[in-house]
Amino acid sequence: SLIPIVVYSNADIDKPNILTAVKGKAGIYMWTHKETGKSYVGSAIDLSKRLSNYYSIGYLTRYSNSIICNALYHHGYSKFSLTILEYIDISNLSKLEAKKLILEREQFYIDTLKPDYNILKIAGNLLGFKHSKEALSKMSLAKSGVNNPMHGKTETLDKISLALTGDKNYKSKKVFLYSSENPLILYKEFETYTSAAEYINCSSTHIGRIIDKDKLYKNKWILRSSL
Repeated sequence: SLIPIVVYSNADIDKPNILTAVKGKAGIYMWTHKETGKSYVGSAIDLSKRLSNYYSIGYLTRYSNSIICNALYHHGYSKFSLTILEYIDISNLSKLEAKKLILEREQFYIDTLKPDYNILKIAGNLLGFKHSKEALSKMSLAKSGVNNPMHGKTETLDKISLALTGDKNYKSKKVFLYSSENPLILYKEFETYTSAAEYINCSSTHIGRIIDKDKLYKNKWILRSSL
């Protein structure tokens, strides 16, 4: 699985450590609601400023139309973990080039992790960028070798890819639903975790947790991955 830079399991208690650690850095972050497993992937040229905004109740209420802001305000920071997925070296890039590179990396994580809270599947204004050959060369250099924040993580990325394809993709596995009132008779069958999640109104990640822990969902449903 993906090896992030750091995972802060309690975004409330860990706030001072988070803001200190990200000071002066650019990169990709992820908020995760611990109970449901729903997540949001974002990026920033200035992580300290961006995350400080999230820790402002005024900011959350002002941008309450944002799903992640609304979720943080409604559930509270202690219900979330914060993951720093990647730091990005933008020291040799112009502001425009840096933004483009960061959005490309954000797009990678959105495509790979498929976070539930990211309603928009295209990072920022990624499609609106055009670059000179010189700019493209500089960004390529920033992403190559030891300058690449993912340098040395090829095996890790291969595992991510494997985990998200074929039989190992939890979202592509079948789910068998039983009612607690009659647990021996199959109630409904789903081709994917996603379709099962939509039916019982939860996240696909939560479906996996219910099955793994063999828990009764809402005191009504029994979920299994095999008959």
